[in-house]
Amino acid sequence: MRRTKEEAQETRKLILQTALDCFSTQGYALTTFAVIAERIKMTKGAIFWHFDSKEHLFAEVIAWMHEQYQPLKGIDTAASLDAVKQCFMEWAHEISLNENHRRFLNFIMSRVEWSKALTESLSSRLDGMMIQDPFLALEACMDRLKASGEVTSDLSSTSIAVLFSVTFFGVHREALLRAREIDVRETLSRGLDFVIQGIRSKE
Repeated sequence: MRRTKEEAQETRKLILQTALDCFSTQGYALTTFAVIAERIKMTKGAIFWHFDSKEHLFAEVIAWMHEQYQPLKGIDTAASLDAVKQCFMEWAHEISLNENHRRFLNFIMSRVEWSKALTESLSSRLDGMMIQDPFLALEACMDRLKASGEVTSDLSSTSIAVLFSVTFFGVHREALLRAREIDVRETLSRGLDFVIQGIRSKE
């Protein structure tokens, strides 16, 4: 029985890896269970045994990536803008080291057609798996830093979180999708510094 369970876990990992590969190269819309099944020489039924829909599979890919590395790790306890920057820099470092994380980022940024229905469905599934949206945590962090006086900008916490996010994804988009020859770490660091300078308390 243990062997069967272990084999099922290995099959599940194979499906997740193949789904990530297909999502990042073909896109979410064009990736079907039939495509994945053909790639790994399985039947569609075998995939449905593990995942009841493509949205379920998508959510599980996110959860699998989250198991390997939690985006913005430490943002829940960040007590300064420098600590927030460090959370982003550590995430960027992990992406630079891990091919799967680069594939996942490429997929999220350019290979999925986001809709309200898809976003709500994924959020519901991920909430059920107790996986927190890192950008909601970033907004909550900005609320804390406003309350402490570290941030004095009159921009909303949501807007400030967007500025951080756009900087992070913008730099990676140029490097990964447009193949710009830039120093990702240095460019990201300087970009985050610009954001921080604009919202930090001058006192």
